[in-house]
Amino acid sequence: MAEQERLREILNSIKEETPGVRALAVISYDGFVIESFMPSSVDEDLMAAMGSSVLSIAERMGIDLRLGDFELGIVCGSDGYLLLTRAGREAILILLVNKDVKLGVALYMAKRAAARVAEALEGVSIEELVAARWR
Repeated sequence: MAEQERLREILNSIKEETPGVRALAVISYDGFVIESFMPSSVDEDLMAAMGSSVLSIAERMGIDLRLGDFELGIVCGSDGYLLLTRAGREAILILLVNKDVKLGVALYMAKRAAARVAEALEGVSIEELVAARWR
């Protein structure tokens, strides 16, 4: 599938161009992996389900607190950051970055990367991309 290959190329270039990125994935709002560059130690399916839940909760908090539309979520750990942002209408981009990275640069790169992913997914059936991973 050409869309899957294009998305994989985009994610690979994002990983190589963005300083401090350890892993990244595009997941559906339903919590399924669309494409991923995660370490083998990570359960991608569980990560996608949790990422979708985190984004859903963050969106709801934003609504209830009248913060406006959700843009980006940050989970900060002792060894790094997890950045979650929308990548179009039906996808979420997740970036795992090192703790020593400049957070402002990482946030900027995450938004820029999400725009690239959204553009690649425009007009593409997310359901078909998810299903293609299970074939």
